[in-house]
Amino acid sequence: MKKIFLLFFALFFASRVNSQIFIENFDYAPNTQISTTPLWYVANNSALAPITAAIPGLTFPDYIGSGIGNMGYIPSSPQTSETDSASLVPSVSSGAVYSSFMIRTIGVGTSPDRVFYSLQGSDNQIYGSVYWEPTGNSDLYRIGIQKAGGDAVVYYNRNLVRSTQTYLVIVKYEFKTGSGSDDEVSLFVYDIDTPVPSVEPAPDLGPITSASPDAPNLSRVLLNNSINGPDLYIDGIYVDQAWNSGVLPVELASFTSSVINRDVTLYWKTTSETNNSAFEIERSSETTSWTKVGAVSGNGTTGSVSNYTFKDNGLSTGTYKYRLKQIDFNGNFEYFNLDNEVNIGVPVQYELSQNYPNPFNPSTTINFDIPRDGNVSLKVFDLSGKEVGTIVNETMAAGYHSVRYDGSSLTSGIYFYTLEADNFTATKKLVLLK
Repeated sequence: MKKIFLLFFALFFASRVNSQIFIENFDYAPNTQISTTPLWYVANNSALAPITAAIPGLTFPDYIGSGIGNMGYIPSSPQTSETDSASLVPSVSSGAVYSSFMIRTIGVGTSPDRVFYSLQGSDNQIYGSVYWEPTGNSDLYRIGIQKAGGDAVVYYNRNLVRSTQTYLVIVKYEFKTGSGSDDEVSLFVYDIDTPVPSVEPAPDLGPITSASPDAPNLSRVLLNNSINGPDLYIDGIYVDQAWNSGVLPVELASFTSSVINRDVTLYWKTTSETNNSAFEIERSSETTSWTKVGAVSGNGTTGSVSNYTFKDNGLSTGTYKYRLKQIDFNGNFEYFNLDNEVNIGVPVQYELSQNYPNPFNPSTTINFDIPRDGNVSLKVFDLSGKEVGTIVNETMAAGYHSVRYDGSSLTSGIYFYTLEADNFTATKKLVLLK
């Protein structure tokens, strides 16, 4: 049974406002420079060592960002560095801010005090920075923190971490009010054998203060490629204003699929639900990114077993992935990935399906099946037999196909569409109502 924890999806204050203000799961194509995506821009760049997306994504037990999308690759570089920046919306100037992410390194680097993650204020100074430090051992390094960029000292966790293993890092920046109070920064590091507690524990390192000025606010996330660091992979960056992994909205017992011709049916079962509003179903393919294709209502709060199904009909030949986006009544969400890919193969015979919707205005979808490669013609005729439109007239590969027909140029009435391929011919009626 797969138990899903909503790590760091929490509510703060009695008004029940969502605490989450930033998410990055690097759901980009491999080798994409993140500075070319809508979320990031280059803050400092010598154009020689860009930060890119890489496959596969990192995983960590019960972490909300585990196994979603791909991961960020911060390459080692002997001569140059790059800093990429993304906005926190809204910026934060009170309370506590928790940055959580998974990291894995290849090697440990050669230079001490190399920063790879920071938050930035509107004063353009960095705060709550996370560093690595080599230990002299080719396989071990330390993770450290610094409250403000003006500080002379980086504080390192005494516990060593190992290259090639995945760790969950949480850095907390807490605004302090009152005369003489300095803001604090703390560090938490977890390996795959150490579960993250539901209640915030004492940190591994900190709280740390300094004489440097406190942040006026925190408004950006920075990723930095430092000179002579290791090859570093980072994934599942979540910035929140609360620590709360105590809510267990869904315990998912299974998630499977079946295929009949061009139709896919998804099945999933929960053993308990808490505050579960709905499941949104998302699909991706070799040529399309994740897209919502439907939704199924959840059962709120229940300790009983619940079974769900969803049908995704009329797919074209190809390979597809599916995931569930479970949403609670407060707007928090978590993903469940279907473990296997779904294959829509090639039909065994020619077939022309009825268009849908029918009647239509002004466009409709027509499905047809082609068991062999060849020339395909799909045309529209009026009641007198006059051709009024050509939808397809080309060589097509064997497979299940879907096309859209736009009848904007036609008047309301009854029309016919005819498919010709090889020695096969079929005709069906469609109705345009404007």
